[in-house]
Amino acid sequence: MRNIKSSDYLIAPSFYSLYNPTILDTIYKKRWFNEGWRDKFYQRYISGVLKIIIGKEVTSLKSKLLGLNMIYMIIGTLLIAFGIQFFFVPFNIIAGGMNGISILFYKLFDISPEVTLFWSNFPLLLISFVFLGKKYTVNTILCSFLLPLFVKMVNVLPSYQDNGLLAAVFGGIISGFGIGLVFKGGSSTGGTAVFEQIFHDYLHIPLGLSVWIVDGLIVLSSFIFFDTTTGLYSLISLYLIGKIVDFVQTGGSAAKTIFIVTKNASALIDRLSTEDDIGITKLNSTGAFENAQSMLLICTLKNEKIVSVKKKIKTVDEKAFCFVIDTKEVLGNGW
Repeated sequence: MRNIKSSDYLIAPSFYSLYNPTILDTIYKKRWFNEGWRDKFYQRYISGVLKIIIGKEVTSLKSKLLGLNMIYMIIGTLLIAFGIQFFFVPFNIIAGGMNGISILFYKLFDISPEVTLFWSNFPLLLISFVFLGKKYTVNTILCSFLLPLFVKMVNVLPSYQDNGLLAAVFGGIISGFGIGLVFKGGSSTGGTAVFEQIFHDYLHIPLGLSVWIVDGLIVLSSFIFFDTTTGLYSLISLYLIGKIVDFVQTGGSAAKTIFIVTKNASALIDRLSTEDDIGITKLNSTGAFENAQSMLLICTLKNEKIVSVKKKIKTVDEKAFCFVIDTKEVLGNGW
């Protein structure tokens, strides 16, 4: 174990804050610091991290946000790899996805998980490009090839061998947290998610059901090729992964309702309704303090869209004021 320096206590909270922007928002909104504090934070900390990674200074907001997404993806992919090698492989836990298939191939054919993950990328990315388009495919390339690399790197660590139930629980939590971070970065690890998205787009199966169908069939293989206990461990991990991914992205509610006060309503409505297929209600609004005229947009959306929508709002109107609330139940067209 390396010696811990005093500077580590300063660095660790900074990285924690990177993938917990709620902390930054809370500090900023409570005005514990002056209004320029958050900009200074990005300038000093995030830019510093990016400078270490890419070797040069990063100054524009767009570059910083892109760099922040990269940090999400890298940390998330590393956590997924750790969950696979440290917890899942020793107990044959097949928690769905291409990760589960790679463990199955390792146990049945002695093919290392990283080999299966690496070579499966080529046909899956080709299928993705044909059926889902260039944008979706490009967003998955980085993490798709980082994952087998990280799995190989993590393989040098001793794996957990004591208790299968604990391996299923902690493997599911860590992997779910990693997948959630990757999604927050606007990417995915590819794999069977390609087929899940195809079923959703072409067969009009709800995405959540599509995920359960594909991953359920993969988990079923653990009952067939191993034993009932291993299969149950796999189900536990699959359930926890889904819950943690949802929690990391949205806080765990059934849906989100977002309220947006903007002076650029037309452009925002056009982009959200076109790219995300979201229904939007618009109301005229007047600010009580300055008597300024704006438009209030209200839309309820599925959890998996919230990260993408918030980024689009920032891109179209960075001065827009918005807040998001949990929505426990939604009835009506499209739900």
